[in-house]
Amino acid sequence: MKTMGMGCLTGWRRRALRWAMQSMLGAIVGLNAGAADTPKVKPEENVPWCLPTFLQRVPPLKHSAAGRLPLITWEPFLLSTNDKSFNEGTPLPADMYREIGKRGFTQRIPPNDKYVPMAVAIQAAGLPVVFMEGSGGPGPVTPGTNYQHQLPTNYALGKDEGAYNCPLLLEGWQARADRLRATLRKFKDAGVRVTAAWLDWEDEPWALPDRRRQAAACSRCRAQFPPGVLDSQEDYDRFIVRLKRDILSAYLAAPVREVYPECSVCNWALVLSSSERPTRSVWGNRQSPPADLGFFNAANPVVYGNTIYRDYHWKKEWGWPLDVAHMDRLYTEIMLANISDHAANAQRLAPWTQSIPWVDRYCPDVEDASIPILSRERYREILRHCWLRGTDSMQVFNALRPEHPVIATEEIEDAVAVYDEVLEYREFLEKGWILNTEAPKAQDEGAIWSGLRLGEQAVIRAFTQAASAAPFTVKPWDDAPATSLKAPPGGRTWLLVREGGKVLVKDAGAGTASP
Repeated sequence: MKTMGMGCLTGWRRRALRWAMQSMLGAIVGLNAGAADTPKVKPEENVPWCLPTFLQRVPPLKHSAAGRLPLITWEPFLLSTNDKSFNEGTPLPADMYREIGKRGFTQRIPPNDKYVPMAVAIQAAGLPVVFMEGSGGPGPVTPGTNYQHQLPTNYALGKDEGAYNCPLLLEGWQARADRLRATLRKFKDAGVRVTAAWLDWEDEPWALPDRRRQAAACSRCRAQFPPGVLDSQEDYDRFIVRLKRDILSAYLAAPVREVYPECSVCNWALVLSSSERPTRSVWGNRQSPPADLGFFNAANPVVYGNTIYRDYHWKKEWGWPLDVAHMDRLYTEIMLANISDHAANAQRLAPWTQSIPWVDRYCPDVEDASIPILSRERYREILRHCWLRGTDSMQVFNALRPEHPVIATEEIEDAVAVYDEVLEYREFLEKGWILNTEAPKAQDEGAIWSGLRLGEQAVIRAFTQAASAAPFTVKPWDDAPATSLKAPPGGRTWLLVREGGKVLVKDAGAGTASP
């Protein structure tokens, strides 16, 4: 398929492209080489999210990521803040895609046939094609059908309660799946190989109390639901969690894998949970009932520095000031909970399952300036532990935050710096056995550690939230002695090597420092 070339560009786009290419050349030839001479950007400086900024501030990976799943961003890569090419489905120049790839990323695209030319261009530049699309709301419907609950005339909606749809009506989902199949075949007919479909479909149904209240009052739901499910929030929660997984498995994952059988497929927050190790929810305020992944072959833990944790989890009895150091402790607890619970279940129940978390440092679901933002140092530490707990790639939720514009770029800087660091142990990431899935508590003062074992070697990372180093022991091999280490507040990495009946310890350093 023929793609748009330079001759097809409008005047403004040629000027934008020329400016971006010049900036890119400067980034490649000069700025990365002389990064130490570049002035530090003040935290709240208005740094635009665009390719020239990305190429200047994010150096290429030192360690090869060839053949691995790429990282993706939430915000698309643009030539400038005014560039409309992505929304129009117009490809970037091949050199731009190659520079993005050198930093471990690909340009994610939605599963929309308007983006077939872009997918062809991305693939021709040597990058994997990855679908990512966000959606939400009541879920798909078919025209002419009344999907809303059939409620008594005297039913009164509660405060902030909407008019919801009956969750067991599936015709709309079937139609959506058929459209997805048709779209994917257009990509395949154009010669596009889709590596991953990491979707963010956050549509209904949700297992919330007001949803159960309406369903319990609905004459249609009373006829369709199994007996007893609508009479208990606990039973409704278990039923809806499974129903939603089954809907997304049948109408999202299955269509993708029909057309692209080897494609990595996940959806927002779908992870493994079990009665032995219930997986905590993304915000840490509930436990998920037992759940598998159906046709999904990848899980999507959520590792967000969300300000809502203050409201859900902060305890006055701790007696702590609401400052960065103490809020960092709470962020650490909740951000490592969901991914650690999933990792424990995956290693025991389905070790072939990929783990593709969404990560971010700042998610202001509670817009309160008094809530400290997660520090970059602690964010990088959390990312290191995600990689050492079975992560295969990352989706970086670098949403534009008008009150903190620089964070969209900082999110990427931090993710790439840590990724490059752990790529030194690439074989461990791809073949290693997870050594620890214990999730820390905000009050913990001991060592917080993660690790991977591969044959006669193990890589260990540890830090402490205490003011001084915390001693701990690890025993990667049942038939070898335990090893004593000390976790410093700033974190440290070790490589353990088993030789005969001894374990040798090699200090691998503290890791890449935050800017």
